[in-house]
Amino acid sequence: MAVDNPFTRIARRYGWLPGPLRRPLISWAVGRTIRFVGTAGVRIAALTPTRVAARLPDRPRVHNHVGGMHAAAMALLAETVTGLVVAMNVPGESVPVLRTLEVAYRRRAEGALTAEATLSDEEAKRIRRAPIGKIDVSVTVVDAAGRRPIECTLQWAWLPKDRVFRSAA
Repeated sequence: MAVDNPFTRIARRYGWLPGPLRRPLISWAVGRTIRFVGTAGVRIAALTPTRVAARLPDRPRVHNHVGGMHAAAMALLAETVTGLVVAMNVPGESVPVLRTLEVAYRRRAEGALTAEATLSDEEAKRIRRAPIGKIDVSVTVVDAAGRRPIECTLQWAWLPKDRVFRSAA
């Protein structure tokens, strides 16, 4: 079953382009859709139904008071890749919603961060088949020194749009 939502449309629109053109255009489009992701400067490296990878450049605007990557910036990167890999599979009449975010901060991050979230083919199919559900998504976040400054798992749900937007009113 084909999924049609803003993120699958972004992947279709720019996915055929070569990497040097594709990555900045997908990053721009995702950043326009999820404005805080654009504001933080997250760069999308891969956007598929089973794998999303992204990079957060090391810049002063995402630093904390001791000059390292801010804890919230690290969590944002993890949330972004896990949310996008779920969103790539959510039926068009539903919307992904973060339920829980568990983060263990292990060490100070050095330099830029990269993150990757994956789903198995079976997990992706399960999301596509139901208008409502939830799934735990693991993510790997690595700094420029090749270390993992955080360990985290996020639980995502997907619900019908009318239920989400009605309860927000």
